[in-house]
Amino acid sequence: MRFRTAALALVIATPVAAAESVQFPITIPQECFELAQREGVPTVLENRYQATKAKLKLASLKNSDHLVRECRAAVHRAQEAMVAAKKSQTAGQGGHGSQAGFEAGVQALDTRSQN
Repeated sequence: MRFRTAALALVIATPVAAAESVQFPITIPQECFELAQREGVPTVLENRYQATKAKLKLASLKNSDHLVRECRAAVHRAQEAMVAAKKSQTAGQGGHGSQAGFEAGVQALDTRSQN
């Protein structure tokens, strides 16, 4: 029952426009590789179904596991970098949108390494 409730909440909370803007395939963050292998989740998400399944799997895991905490933080940083890249791309960067996305990802990694 909890799984169905979490799945329903995820479907309701996920904006349709955000789901359509994602380009597949997506490689999961490096910090999540060990956890993904342990839990049987692919490291390259080929479609929306696999991405949703991976999100639900991560949401169902306990936060007491250090791999889960690291992976959640990495996913959060990746999402923030993607949002920042999208904002800079729509702000009139023209053909330099992929460069802005790369720079946002590097900044997220730099922030993590300083902590």
